[in-house]
Amino acid sequence: IELSLRVAPAAVNARAGADNASASLLEARGAFFPSVTLNSSYTNSSNQRFDQATGQLVSESYSASAIANYEIFAWGRRFATNRAARARFDAALATERDQEFQVALATTQAYFAVAAAEEFTQVAAQRLDRALAQQDFARVRLDVGTVTRSDLLRAELEVSNAELALEDATSALRTSALRLGRQVGVAGEVEASPDALPLEAPPLLEVEELVRRAQSEGPSVLSAQANARDRSAQTFSSWTQFGPTFRVSGGYDWFAFDFPPRNQSWNLRVTASVPVFNGFTREASLARNRNLEEVAEAQYRDALIGARVAVEDAFQEIASAERRVAIAVRGLGLAREDLRVQEERYQLGVATILELQTSQVALADAQNSWVAERQNLGIAVARLEAVLGRSIEEVSR
Repeated sequence: IELSLRVAPAAVNARAGADNASASLLEARGAFFPSVTLNSSYTNSSNQRFDQATGQLVSESYSASAIANYEIFAWGRRFATNRAARARFDAALATERDQEFQVALATTQAYFAVAAAEEFTQVAAQRLDRALAQQDFARVRLDVGTVTRSDLLRAELEVSNAELALEDATSALRTSALRLGRQVGVAGEVEASPDALPLEAPPLLEVEELVRRAQSEGPSVLSAQANARDRSAQTFSSWTQFGPTFRVSGGYDWFAFDFPPRNQSWNLRVTASVPVFNGFTREASLARNRNLEEVAEAQYRDALIGARVAVEDAFQEIASAERRVAIAVRGLGLAREDLRVQEERYQLGVATILELQTSQVALADAQNSWVAERQNLGIAVARLEAVLGRSIEEVSR
């Protein structure tokens, strides 16, 4: 998962979005400070020119100035802009966390797919070993005349079927390993550690507590909530366009025709601006922001409901997966015992080769079911963690 988070485009894009939102927040905070500009210039020409300030003919001049500009009052627009930027930053952080767990979920699915494919390959190899042993035994019994040639043909057919199953499992393993490699940024196959599939789920809190955590801390909910705050702040910012603004600006100048400049001057200006009519641009902006605010609030309410549904569904899926793992374990034991009995009966000549093969296939199916159910259990836990935006261990602390 750590490797995937470094290279996954979705995770990288989410981190870039958070960085951009942080820069926008810094820019919004900068509006509370005055803008300051320092200028300097030197002018020289081959011909003398008339300077209006002194009434002299000059060919060169020096000047320097410091200018400050500050908006005194704008009906809270800067506060609204800052609040909107803060909300967008919170939304970007929530989106980044959500993408991290989505990448973690995708990586977990790819990882467990490889782990399951490895065990499926082992099951197919065991089936082939049993089929080869059965073929040898059927050939010996045919030589001594205790079975017909049909038994040997059926044994050879089972060997062919087992070889096909092993080939399919090996191909699936190779494909899964390549996909996992791409997920973690490796141009090749990546294997899973032995016995990677879980046998049981970690301890879980009560479902209502998990729902409360998801609705208060879940990345999707936090993102929707921050978007609603952002739209509310932008609606307020649209209202401020109807009020007057007051701005103060000032500067200090040094200028002369000889260096260094000794002549000095200063200026101060207070400006009031009252918008009267601008072609209904403000009204249109306000209407659009109101509509977007309503949409954002609806999305937030839907995110709350979606968090509950997702948590309850994942919780039930984990419980069901645990029960299915237990059932698969019991079925695996029954299949092994059934095959043992059928092998003894076949050796005694009281069972047909068809009955023996049916038990062998049933054991392979039981082994595959046991692997698949453990894979489903691990993925179900990862899905719950993606909804919560935290690992089960962190939530349970």
